[in-house]
Amino acid sequence: MNILIPHKWLLEHLDSDVSPEELQKTVSLSGPSIERIYDREGDKVYDIEVTTNRVDSMSIRGIAREAAVILNQFGHKAKLKDLDKNEIEINTDKTLPLPKIVNDPQVSKRISCVILRDVKRTPTPKWMADRLLQTEMNVHDSVIDITNYITHELGHPCHAFDYDKVMNTGGEIIVTEAGKGEKFSTLDGNEFTTLGGEVVFKNGEGEIIDLPSIKGTANTSIDDSTKNVLLLLESIVAPKVRFASMSHAIRTTAAQLMEKNVDPNLIPLTLEFGVKLYTELCEAQVASEVYDDFPGQVDLKPLSLSLTKIQNYLGLSLETKTIEKILQDLGCEVKIEDEKITVQPPTFRPDLAIPADIIEEIARIYGYHNLPSVLMESAIPLEKPKDINFAIENKIKRFMAAIGWQEIYSYSMVSEEIALESGNKLDDHLKLQNPLTDDRVYLRRSLIPSLVEVIKMNPLEKNLSVFEIANVYHPQKEGELPNEQLHLTLVSSNSYRKVRGDLESMLAQLFITKTEISKGGDIVVEGQRIGQVTQIENLISLDIEFKKLLHHAKTHPTYKAIPKTSTINEDMTFQIDDDISIGKVITEIKEQSPLLTVVKLKDQYKSNYTFSLEYHDPTKNLSGSEIEPIRKEITNSISKKFSAKLIGLVE
Repeated sequence: MNILIPHKWLLEHLDSDVSPEELQKTVSLSGPSIERIYDREGDKVYDIEVTTNRVDSMSIRGIAREAAVILNQFGHKAKLKDLDKNEIEINTDKTLPLPKIVNDPQVSKRISCVILRDVKRTPTPKWMADRLLQTEMNVHDSVIDITNYITHELGHPCHAFDYDKVMNTGGEIIVTEAGKGEKFSTLDGNEFTTLGGEVVFKNGEGEIIDLPSIKGTANTSIDDSTKNVLLLLESIVAPKVRFASMSHAIRTTAAQLMEKNVDPNLIPLTLEFGVKLYTELCEAQVASEVYDDFPGQVDLKPLSLSLTKIQNYLGLSLETKTIEKILQDLGCEVKIEDEKITVQPPTFRPDLAIPADIIEEIARIYGYHNLPSVLMESAIPLEKPKDINFAIENKIKRFMAAIGWQEIYSYSMVSEEIALESGNKLDDHLKLQNPLTDDRVYLRRSLIPSLVEVIKMNPLEKNLSVFEIANVYHPQKEGELPNEQLHLTLVSSNSYRKVRGDLESMLAQLFITKTEISKGGDIVVEGQRIGQVTQIENLISLDIEFKKLLHHAKTHPTYKAIPKTSTINEDMTFQIDDDISIGKVITEIKEQSPLLTVVKLKDQYKSNYTFSLEYHDPTKNLSGSEIEPIRKEITNSISKKFSAKLIGLVE
C-alpha cells in the first residue's frame, strides 16, 4: 500500500532539519521505501510504499515514528514529537442522549463515540484543503473533511454520522452480521445486496445503517441539513472487514487500514483529536460523555531471546546499549538480565510475534548494508544434486498445461482427514509441533488426497484435470529428518482412456515409449515400476516417483538407422467387452510374434476397437503369406482369452 506524506505535515510530528532528499535516501535504506518525491502546493510530497504487515506506518504519525528512529541511527538529529493532550470538555447545559449501542464482541473489538451538537458547515480551511489535495483526497467542507484528515494523520479510520438520523430511526446501533439478501445503499448512492456474514450496524427496526470500517450508508450520512454529529470509531475484526470489502468491491482507505489489524488502542487519541478539530473549525459543542466499549483488549506477549542468538543471526556483536536503544526507540519495553533480553512490543506492532521478528527489527534499523558480507568457508559445490532435473520438470509442466491440465500448489501440511485418505495411519505420519494452523498438522505422505480435495472444491468443473510436482514426507528413524520424495501426481475427472493417453503423450515427450499401464495397476517402464494408477470414486489418479521417472527420461531421441527392409501395416478390429483392459489386449497381440514391432489402439466406436499393427523383419521383406498365420494366431488368442469377436474375416 502506498501513502502520500507532505514534508511540512510530517514535520509537525518529526523534529528534524534533514532535507527531503536526505530523508528519502536514509529512510528507504532501513524502513518504508520512499519511491519518489513530488512538488505539490508549494511543498515536497513523499510517495511511500508501506508493506502490508506494517499498518502502524500507514499514517503521518507512523512514518514520523519510523523516520525518527532511522535518522538517529544514521547520525541525523531527529525526534518524534509528543502529541498534544486534547481534553474533551462537555457542555453540560446542552447534552443529548447517546444512542443505545449493542455490541457483539465476537466481531467488534471496540466502539467509542461522542455527540457533537450545533455543528456549522464551514468551508474547509486552506491549510487543511491543501494537505488533502496534496494527498489526492477530495475536498468538501470541514464537517466531512475532518474525518479524512485525522485518518491520514493518525492512521485510525473514523466516521461522522448524522446524529438526528440515527435517533429518528429508534436511537439504536446494533453491531451484528448481515443475513443473505439484505439491501443497503452507500453514501454515494450505490446499492448493494449482502452475501451474508458481513458485519453491519443496524437500527432497532433491522435496517442497515452502516457498513462499519468500510463505508457509510445513505440513511445516516451527513448532508446539508445536518446539525448534530455522532463521531464514532470502531474496530471490526480484520477478516470480516476484508470479506465485506472484497465481496462488494468497496476498496476505501478505511477498509484497507482496518483489514490489516489497526491498533484499537489508537481510538481514544483519534477521538480526542477529532473533537478538537470539530470544536475549532465547526464551532461544535460536546453534548455527551464519551462512550467506550472495549471487549477485545489484548496485550501482546513479551518475547525473550538470548543476546548470543542475536549475535549468531546477525553475524556480528552489537553493544547491548545499541540493541536496547533501537528497540526502545521503536516503542518496545526492554529488560536485559543475565545475557537474556525480554521485549514487550507496543500494541501497534502486532507483527512482532516471534523472537526472530525482534532480531529482524534490530538488523533493519542497524542497517542491512552494515551487516558483514562473508563468503562461505567451503568451496561452492559444482556437482548437480541427484534426482533433480529442473529442465525436465519445466518441460513436463509446460506440456501438461498445453494439453489442458491445471498445475496446482497444495499444502505440504494436511489435516487428519486428508492424512488418513493417503492409506497410512496417523501414527505413521510426522506431526508438526508448531503448525501454522490447527487444522493442518501432519506432513503428507501422498499428493493424491490433496489433488482430490482440489477437484471436489470445484464441483461446477465437470471435466477437471490437475497435477502437481512436489515432495511427500516419509518418517525415518527417531531423530532423523523425514525422507523427502519428489512425486508427479495427476488426478482427473476425465475417462481412464483420456487420462492414460495424456500420460503416454507426456512420456513420449521424454522419449519414453516402452510402457505398460493398466487401470488400477502399475505404471511400468522398461520392466521397472515407476508409479501406480488408482480409481477413487469417479476420479483417476496417476502417482509417479519422480526419481524413477528421471532414470528413464531422455533429453533427445535415440538414433535409429533407416530400415533396409519394408514394413507391412494393417488394422484389425475386435468387439471387446467394456470391462476388458485394452492394455492387456495390446500386450497379448504383441506376444503372438516377434515380427510385430508396433501395436497401437487406433480408433474406437462403442465396443469395437481398431488396432494398428506393424510387421517388420530387419533381414528381409515380408510377404502376405508370412503374415497370414500370425494374423490367425492373433484372432484365436484374443477370441479365447478375452471372448472378443473379430469384425471381418481372416484370410
